[in-house]
Amino acid sequence: MERGEEVEAKKDKTLLNDAQQQSLKDALAHQQQLKKLHKRPKTQEEKDKIGWKEIREVRLEIYRQALQELNRNVVADIRELQRQREAKANRVFMDAWSEAIKEGKRGASAQSVGNIALTSAGFTPSHSVGLSKRDREIRDMEDALRKQFEAQASDEEKEQLAILKEHEKALEKRKK
Repeated sequence: MERGEEVEAKKDKTLLNDAQQQSLKDALAHQQQLKKLHKRPKTQEEKDKIGWKEIREVRLEIYRQALQELNRNVVADIRELQRQREAKANRVFMDAWSEAIKEGKRGASAQSVGNIALTSAGFTPSHSVGLSKRDREIRDMEDALRKQFEAQASDEEKEQLAILKEHEKALEKRKK
């Protein structure tokens, strides 16, 4: 609306929650009362003095408030969605795992059944890297580019790269 694009009034139910819809109705009703009591103000100062606003301005104000509320709650909403997703994944795994235990499977076999159920439900098992086809293609392209750059490198650059790789190997050994 701020850019001049109109939002249809019937979309208010989609864009606003019940409390916001009610505040919009109240604000519009207040403006209707002002229009009954006062003549249309000629200057902005007169409009500000009596609180006169156009319907577009009222709707825009309510949308701004709704957007601010959404921005305040976005982290909490994302965390709640993540919690719900994790709970659903846990339920899928545990149901399949429990069923496998009832069937007499033990240990890794029962866990495998749970992981298969997770995968078929669209979740990534916790021990899995979970790379999509696109991720694997990107990783392969990066590896190919890296090899190409190494092949085109000068002798001094190749020597520096070899020293770097030895250093990284030494750091890995220390971690273990």
